[in-house]
Amino acid sequence: MARLPPIVAFAAPSGTGKTTVIEQVVRAMVGRGLRVGVLKADAHRVVLDTPGKDSWRFAEAGAGPVAVLSAERLALFEHLDGEVTLVSVVDRLFPDVDIVLVEGFRRSGMPTVRVHRVDGPSTEGWEPPLNVVAWASDGDPGTTLPVFPLAAPERLAEWLIEQFLGTTAGGPPTIVLPLADPGRLDAAVDAATRLAAAFGARSMIVAGPGVQATGPTHCRLVADLRPGLGLLGALYTGLAAAETADILFVGPRYWELQEAGLARLLEAKRGRSDIVYSMFDGFPEPALAVYGHRCLPAIQAALLSGEFKLTGWWGQVRSLALPDTDLASWSGPQPRQT
Repeated sequence: MARLPPIVAFAAPSGTGKTTVIEQVVRAMVGRGLRVGVLKADAHRVVLDTPGKDSWRFAEAGAGPVAVLSAERLALFEHLDGEVTLVSVVDRLFPDVDIVLVEGFRRSGMPTVRVHRVDGPSTEGWEPPLNVVAWASDGDPGTTLPVFPLAAPERLAEWLIEQFLGTTAGGPPTIVLPLADPGRLDAAVDAATRLAAAFGARSMIVAGPGVQATGPTHCRLVADLRPGLGLLGALYTGLAAAETADILFVGPRYWELQEAGLARLLEAKRGRSDIVYSMFDGFPEPALAVYGHRCLPAIQAALLSGEFKLTGWWGQVRSLALPDTDLASWSGPQPRQT
């Protein structure tokens, strides 16, 4: 299976000009030879098909999906019986693109560009997105994040290409540490900083409720998108927010493990497996594993079905276990199975 393309959302109150910005960024990316997919969230329940048309009549008769094919276009109409997630739609409809830009989806947790105009619509009552990575503005939005002029969309396009296409295909995974206890923030930052430096990787701390969602610039903190689900929510958040194809997920009890053992996991992940996990005392340890971006659809499906066990969806992806003997020489405090 091919990996999911990077997904970048664009968010702003209605009337700010998100569509125009996305259109200009698409033109700039296509001009550089990239294949770009675009998905728009419909908050107004617009009727996509035309009542009375043949495709509408087929759908009303109970057919589904219904497709219309011409010499240059293919349109697909399908009735949805329940919630469909952003990741599952991208996985299904955009398998061959380099990057997907989405309009809306503020609560998806995907990396988001905040579109801003000095004289634009009011943000009063508008819920801001979860994971803003950059701004596109015609002024100073008062942020320490990168800001790109609305009048120069090619600069934003170049930055997105560098951030999401320059490093996702290879290189070390993002180090993701889940943090539920606010009192351990300093320990999490120390571990994330040490591991990031050791592997030349980016680091991320997934902060649960009560953890201050700001931190030092060298260590990225992201609010847990699914609080209350424990490590599964943190894993989902880490995969959704990471800008790399893989993440090294390190649970709190393993923050003090030395780099030599972790390097074995990273080395094994270079194969075709979606998960490489460690075995301790004959039991798999999902809190110390490398997860690929392709795990996201399986996690989404598990959450929709009410499966909240950290390993409950593993049967849907390819996994590889490192046997106990491979971990015997790990240095540092030895983990214990509970």
